[in-house]
Amino acid sequence: MKRLKWIIPLILAIGILAYFIVIKPQLDTKNIEFTYTSLKKGNIESIVSSTGTLEAINTVEIGTQISGTIKKIYVDYNEKVKAGQLLAEMDLKLLKTNLISAQANLAVSKAQLNQAKEEYDRSKILFEKGVIAQQEFSNIKYTYEQATGTNKAAAANVNNIQVTMQFARITSPISGTITERSVEEGQTVAASFATPRMFIIAEDLSKMQILADVDESDIGYVHNKMKVRFSVQTYPEKEFLGVVSQIRLQPIQVNNVVNYQVVVNVDNTDGLLLPGMTTNLEFITQKANNVFLINNSALRFRPNELMLKNLKPVLEEKAKKNLPDSIYQKFTKAINNDETYIPTRFKKGLPSSIDGFFYKNTNGNISFKFIEIGIKTGLQSQIKRFYDGSEVSEGIKAINGIKSKK
Repeated sequence: MKRLKWIIPLILAIGILAYFIVIKPQLDTKNIEFTYTSLKKGNIESIVSSTGTLEAINTVEIGTQISGTIKKIYVDYNEKVKAGQLLAEMDLKLLKTNLISAQANLAVSKAQLNQAKEEYDRSKILFEKGVIAQQEFSNIKYTYEQATGTNKAAAANVNNIQVTMQFARITSPISGTITERSVEEGQTVAASFATPRMFIIAEDLSKMQILADVDESDIGYVHNKMKVRFSVQTYPEKEFLGVVSQIRLQPIQVNNVVNYQVVVNVDNTDGLLLPGMTTNLEFITQKANNVFLINNSALRFRPNELMLKNLKPVLEEKAKKNLPDSIYQKFTKAINNDETYIPTRFKKGLPSSIDGFFYKNTNGNISFKFIEIGIKTGLQSQIKRFYDGSEVSEGIKAINGIKSKK
């Protein structure tokens, strides 16, 4: 009797344990119902996102090479100008005074030169006749040469002031639009060490460019002549298009992340886009129209551990029949490894171009279909083909979730 007292509880404990380990999971599996997503046809794009700033393709900074006071300004913001057009004038009072002084010095030096030349010519004749000594003639010759140099310096100084006076007229080197004016009439500017900026002229605002920073992890997908879609905050509902014209190889660090600057050419014939606007860009790296698509929720579906254990023979059979031998070997090795054959990692042995989804076959049993993946985005993936050779068609249902019956 004493032995029965502990044998009966032991049998009950074993029975309860067996129920929770073996019987209850089997019952739970039967009580599971699935949610589905259907294959459909549509268009798909793979994109790289970035931000950038609109700029005119060719801009020129206009400054002054002389210091002084601005006498007159003839243009303002947004004004269209032509090459050679007068933009502003500097006050010439001080330069005119300097010119008069320089011309007076030139006249004095010219008189001194004439006197020195007469003296030199006379002394040369006397020296040739032996009337004067070599030393005396040399001194007269030196005085003449010195007067010649002084006269040339005075003439150069006059010419320099005259050229400088021409710089007092600030003209436009190109035809374009005034996008910035940094000075006012009466303002004094100093050009001692750097040229003061007075205007910025954009050559042609009907053609603009975007300077976009692309992360180093994405720059490999971007190439010249790639189409770009972008928007600006002013017109959030409007879509603009551009084309990549240059990928600059100089790395730029932004928040400790390496970026590369990409130049995108934009047509702005309608004049809606303005310099300095912030743009949100989408570089279209891949695009396919009217292809079969599957929702990524089906590819991310993970059966529970018991289902995965029961489905292992199905996965092995399908892999052996449908996959290339090298991929089959790698995949079966992975699913026969206890560390990798778990719900979150059971596809580890597949390359990125191959995926698969679970579905219910005509017998009502869960099966698996290996697929070749094309373009993949965050929501959908392109199905190129089924590896079992069956036809891809709309309406095929793939399991994308489970829920317990109430």
